[in-house]
Amino acid sequence: MGNGAWYNPMTWDGPWIWVWAALFVIVFCRAGATYLLGSAARAGIARFKPVQKLMRASVYQRAERALDRWGPPAVAASFLTVGLQTAMNLAAGVIRMRWYRYIPALVVGGAVWATIYTTIGSVSVAAIAAAYTRWPVPTVVVTVLLGLALVGWIIWRLTFVKSAQHQETQS
Repeated sequence: MGNGAWYNPMTWDGPWIWVWAALFVIVFCRAGATYLLGSAARAGIARFKPVQKLMRASVYQRAERALDRWGPPAVAASFLTVGLQTAMNLAAGVIRMRWYRYIPALVVGGAVWATIYTTIGSVSVAAIAAAYTRWPVPTVVVTVLLGLALVGWIIWRLTFVKSAQHQETQS
């Protein structure tokens, strides 16, 4: 495992493929367990009469079918994000996405995640750590500014999209 901790993949020594395989197994088990947790939560909450009534509604049934059909690309893409993949895997379990749709999305997303994490992911974290060690204040300032720029861009996009949709509906 190298000179680092066994729980930190960036300190693991060994062939790249073995590190990748270990990370793939970890993400597969973690995401799959989150899916199963969502499925179990669905089974538990579905026992309540108001929830049963909601789940029998035609609009809910249509939404669930759409998510089951079109959700796998979203599940796979969620592995490119930080924070969304857990919610997406949980939601896939809650809506009862069929396993033959979920598993391929999990395999593709997990493979991409493991590849990113074992290549550029570990390099970028190491570069940020090295920059912080040498220049802590500028590193924090640049990180905060980049975060604020991202938030500003997201707000701008949401505002622009809403105003464009509003203009379309009035036309």
